[in-house]
Formats: sequence, structure tokens, C-alpha cells
Amino acid sequence: MATQKTKIIWITMVVLMVAAGVIIAALQLKAPRSWKHKRKSMINKYSRMLDSNDPAERRRAVMSLGGVGDKSVVPKLLKALQDQDDKVRANALVSMRAWGDKSQLDQVEPLLKDKSEEVRAAAVFTTVKLGGKEKIPAIKGFLKDPSTKVREQAVIAVGLSQDRNVLPDLYKALNDKEILVQRRVIWVLTKFKGDEVVDQIRRVLHSKVPMLQGDAAMALGRIKARAAVPDLIQLAGEKKLYPKRSAIMALGNIGDSRAEGVLIQALTDEQSSMRREAALALGRLGAQSAIPALLPLLKEKKRVVRSAAAHALAQMAEAKHIGIVLKMAGDKDEYVREEAAEALGRIKGEKAIKALGKLVEDKIERVRWAAVSALGDIKKPQAKTILKQALEQETSRWIKRRIQNVLAKREGRQKARTSKRALTKATPGVSTDDLTKRAAPESKADVAVPKKAETIKSKKSSKKKTVKKKSSKKKK
Repeated sequence: MATQKTKIIWITMVVLMVAAGVIIAALQLKAPRSWKHKRKSMINKYSRMLDSNDPAERRRAVMSLGGVGDKSVVPKLLKALQDQDDKVRANALVSMRAWGDKSQLDQVEPLLKDKSEEVRAAAVFTTVKLGGKEKIPAIKGFLKDPSTKVREQAVIAVGLSQDRNVLPDLYKALNDKEILVQRRVIWVLTKFKGDEVVDQIRRVLHSKVPMLQGDAAMALGRIKARAAVPDLIQLAGEKKLYPKRSAIMALGNIGDSRAEGVLIQALTDEQSSMRREAALALGRLGAQSAIPALLPLLKEKKRVVRSAAAHALAQMAEAKHIGIVLKMAGDKDEYVREEAAEALGRIKGEKAIKALGKLVEDKIERVRWAAVSALGDIKKPQAKTILKQALEQETSRWIKRRIQNVLAKREGRQKARTSKRALTKATPGVSTDDLTKRAAPESKADVAVPKKAETIKSKKSSKKKTVKKKSSKKKK
């Protein structure tokens, strides 16, 4: 019986030890590892995939090494440049842009003559990426390559260098037979400045291709070309959807008051996207003449248009528009109420504070958040009391934190104000900036030594003197 019991005990102990080992191993697998460890394991994994017979796996491995690797993967990428599969070579060139340098150009440049257009296109951009502006003269020739892909990559590579010497070549590329290349040239020209560039893009506004017209309008809006406003106004009045929408957006970005008329007309357009962009553009312009035309859009069926109109009204709202904003604060749409809260924070005043007190109790959290933020911008004590009451009643954690942060900022501002007042009272006729400069010591020598430290130093010096006197007596 005793032997059986001991056997059972030993078996249970062994089972428990094995179970403990399994649990520890599982915990180690689940334990968070450092990024360096993960990167090494991923590099090893993708490096093994490069030896696969499946070209799809090799393509994925090469691209992944460019994303998660480091400079140690460069030799593996250089080896992949000799792969039989065209896409593997092209992907390797793309990954080389992340970790390569000038020293590898002698292995990259031969691929500029590769039979695959995809490889040549990738090699064009990688050559400029690794070699810099020195390689641009050699790459300019590829702007006339028979392949559309190669010409497109040549435009991007040459244009992103921002070397003004390439502008004549880019202007010629605007007349390319392929729309894709022309679109890339328009996008690249936005990286340059100058009236000459604006004139070249304006020329495309009169193209017969709607896609190019729209791209040109967007480009002019991005660089805020005021000289192009008359052309954009004309384009915004046309019927083609993409050019018209792009022109409206561009006019909003430029912010020229000459565009108010055409933008107000676009508020009644059949397309909801046009009405939305026109409302947002008018908001950016701050065109208060558009307020009567924007008000009907608050009753639109489509929420996108309603929220855009509310945003525009909130941007241009002033104290005299308090009646309009109060109506927005009682709207059924939560997005309209949210925009109203932001507008009330800018308007301030007693009516605005009362309305924000109601919006702090709104059912929708985003509205309450906007109301709390708006009350934080109002310095009056009524706003502070509303925030304190809201903190007690609020159920949402993130809004509670927001209220606490707002109150903390208010207290910090009040302390700063009181300290400034105290300084000005103590030293009349002297600015607070001068006082702070005087209070701050310029060097360690300017720092006053405390009295205790002075007494300690004096005691130490007196002790040294007595020791010296005793030693001199002994010598005599």
C-alpha cells in the first residue's frame, strides 16, 4: 500500500511539473517582446521566403523586408535584383529606397535598361532617390520613354527633386499623349513656386479633358494662386461635375472675396456634393453675405449638407448673429448642435453661456464635449459654475476628464493673472516682463548663498586657521 501511495505521489508531481512547464512556455509566447526581437524574427522569416520556388512569396518577402528591415537587409535586396521574376526585381528596387545609398547605384542603374517596363519604372525613381540631384540629367531622358509607366515615374522622380532646371522638361510633359502622365505633371508642379508655374497650370484649365481641368483647379487651390481666381470662377459655373467641384474647393482654399457670388449660386445646385463644398468654401471665406442663403441648408435632408452649412455658419458667427446660433443650438441634428456650441464659445456673453449650460446636458456626448470646450474659452465666473455642476452630473469618463482639464487650465490662468497683478502693485511703473527678467539670475555667481551655508563656510575656515596656528607653534 505504501509503495502504491508513493507511486501516485510521484506521478502527480511529474504531471504538475509538466503542466507548470507548459504554462510557463505559453506565458513566454504571449509575453510582449521588444521591437528589436520582433524585427529580427520577421527579417529571418522573410529571408527564408526569398528562397521559395513560388514567385508570389518572393515578391511579398522583398516588399516586407523594405518595410520592417534595416540596413542589414540590403545584401538580400541586392541579390533579389537578379531574380528571374520581373515583379520581384521591381519590388526589390522599391524596398531599396528605404535602406539603400549611393554605394549601391552601380547595381541599380543597369536595371534602367531592363526589358520589363515595370522594372525600368521602379529603377528610374530609385536611382534619383539614392543618387540625388546628380542623377537628374540622366533621368530626364526617360521623360520620352515609350512606356507610360516609365514616363510617369520619371515625372515624379524629376519633379520631387524641386530643381527648377527641370521645369522646361515638365512643361513639355504637360503635352504628353497619355492623361496619366499629364496628371502627374500637374501634381508635381505644385511643389514649385512662381507666376510661370501658375500660368502653365492655368493653361490646363481650358483643356477639353474634364479630369485634367479638375486636377488643374485642385492644384491651383493647393498653391493658393489668386491670379487664377477669374478662371476658377468661370469653371465653377460650368456643368461638368469634377471640374466644377474642384473649382469650388479651390476657391474656398484661396479665400478670395471675388468668389462669393458663384459660391452662393452653388448652394442651390442639384448635386448635394456641390452644395456641401460651396457651404464649406463660404465658411472659409467668412462671407457673411452668404448667411441668408446658408440658413435653408440647415433643413436639408442630407446630413452632409446640413453639417457643412452649420460649420460655415459657426465659422462666421458674431455677437449680432446670436439669434441664428441659438436656433442651431436647439436643432434636431447633433452635428448642427455641436457646431452651435463652438460658435457660442466664440460669441460669449450671457445668452451664449445659458445656451451652453443646456448643451452641457445634451444626450449626445460629442455635443456635451463641444459645450465643455466652449465654456473653457469663456472667462466669466458663470461658465466655471456650470462646469462644476456638469462635473457632478456627468456620467461619461472621458467628458469628466475633459471638464477637469478645462477647470485646471482656468485655475492656472487665474493664478498667473493674480501673480502679475501683485507684481505690478508692488512695483508701479515697471512691466511684469522686466520684473521676471530681474528675478531670474543670469549666472551661478548671481545666485544668493543662504545664511546657513555662509555660517558653515565661516566655521570651516576658522577651524582651518586654528589648525594652522597649532602646527606653527609645534614647529617653533
